[in-house]
Amino acid sequence: MATIKATIFFEKRFWVGTFERTDSEGYAVARHIFGGEPSDPEIYDFVLNNFQKLKFGEAKNINIEIQRKNPKRVQKEVRREMEKIKSTTRPSTLAQDYMREELEKKKKERKKITSAQKQARKDE
Repeated sequence: MATIKATIFFEKRFWVGTFERTDSEGYAVARHIFGGEPSDPEIYDFVLNNFQKLKFGEAKNINIEIQRKNPKRVQKEVRREMEKIKSTTRPSTLAQDYMREELEKKKKERKKITSAQKQARKDE
């Protein structure tokens, strides 16, 4: 069974959606730029009609274990995390780290391809 999590946030000048998918293959993330602020019906319509068109990165095996905790302890942890977020510029989530890794992989692949093309031109 696959689980999907959508996070919509404002980044610089645009509204961006991050879609996280966890299934038997692993954990994968896709990103979509909405432009203007999407309403709830627009997001629902997007998920129904355009979700298959999203390009997810390579599936990554991640084991996430959920343990029940005391609610008061959870409140304390949330308060501490919020204080940390206030002191830092931006929090980094698992999805953002994943997208950053995918971007670095694609950059390395493009660099290899362009260097091979340049070498082929020199050899001609």
